[in-house]
Amino acid sequence: MPRSRYHHFAWYHGTELFEAAFSNQTFARHAHEGFAIGAIVDGAGGYVCRGESMVLPTGSLSLMNPQEPHTGHAAAGQVRYSMLYADEDAVRAILGLRVLRGFPEIATPDRDLKVSRALARLTNCLRVPGAPDYRLVVEEAVHDVLALTFAHYARAELRQPGREPVAIQRMMDRIRSGVETGEALTLADLAVDTGWTPSYLIRATVRATGMTPHGHVLRARVDFARHLLLAGIPSAQAALAAGFSDQAHMIRHFRRYLGVTPGALIRH
Repeated sequence: MPRSRYHHFAWYHGTELFEAAFSNQTFARHAHEGFAIGAIVDGAGGYVCRGESMVLPTGSLSLMNPQEPHTGHAAAGQVRYSMLYADEDAVRAILGLRVLRGFPEIATPDRDLKVSRALARLTNCLRVPGAPDYRLVVEEAVHDVLALTFAHYARAELRQPGREPVAIQRMMDRIRSGVETGEALTLADLAVDTGWTPSYLIRATVRATGMTPHGHVLRARVDFARHLLLAGIPSAQAALAAGFSDQAHMIRHFRRYLGVTPGALIRH
C-alpha cells in the first residue's frame, strides 16, 4: 500500500495536500484551521462529525469547514484519499472571492468525479518536483480543485470570463519573453500585465484559447527550442535554454505540439 505523504506549498498561500494511505491509523477528535477538501480514491473512510457516524466510499468527497470537529479512520480495512487544506484567506486570494460560503454537506458523492480528477492531477504533478514550471503547474492544479469545489458545492460565484484579446496577447508576450530569458513564471507573474486576478486569468485564457496559461508556456518553450535548433544550436543545449529538464522532455513536447521530433526539423 502506498505510504502517506504531506505537501506544504509555502509560496502558494500556505496551501497543503495530504496524500493519505492507511488501514490501522485513527485520528482523534480534531479540527482544521481552514477548509479541507478530500476525495476518497480507494476503500472507504469514516468519521464522526456533527453528531453523526459517517462512511465515505470510493468516489465520495469530504468537505470540511474551518474549525469543524471530527474524528477519522479507515472504514473498510484500508483507505486512500487526497485532501487539500486551504484557509479562508488562501481561498479568497486564489479564487478572487469577496463572498465565501462554507460547505452545507460534509459527505457527498462527487458529481461526475470532477473534483476527484482535479485532486488526482494535483497529486500527479507532485511526482516530479524539479520539473520545469513546477510551481505554475501546482498553482493551476490547486486553483482547479478550489474552483470546482466551491462553485459546485458552496455556491461560489466566480467571475465569468469575457472576450479580452488585448489582455490575452499581453499575457502571451509575457510568456514569450519569460521563456526566452529563463524566468520561472508563476500565475501571479502572468496576471500582472493583464490586471486580472490569477483565478480569472486561468478562466479567461481557457475560454479564449482552449488552453491554460501553463499550456501556453509549454508551447512557447517548444517554439523557442525550435528557433534555437534551426539556428544550429545543439539539441541538448537548446533543450536547457528553452527551459526543458532534458532532451527527452523536449522531444515529448515536440511530438505533442508539432507532431515530429526535433530530429525531423530540416532547414533549407
